[in-house]
Amino acid sequence: MNSEVSNGSMQDAWDVRRAAQFLAISEKTLYRLAAEGSVPSFKVGGSLRFDPARLLAWRETQQRGGK
Repeated sequence: MNSEVSNGSMQDAWDVRRAAQFLAISEKTLYRLAAEGSVPSFKVGGSLRFDPARLLAWRETQQRGGK
């Protein structure tokens, strides 16, 4: 598994800035993808968060050209 990604708890959830950096996309694009349900995300207290392990799996699927 990628060293950037931990197998941790909700405390390890990334904010939009960190997740966008990891995916090498803009924050605006990430917000759009999350709103569409294309990228795995969840809200904590109204703030969008991302599970690093799920993002890694999603990114690998995208790189293979699948869904």
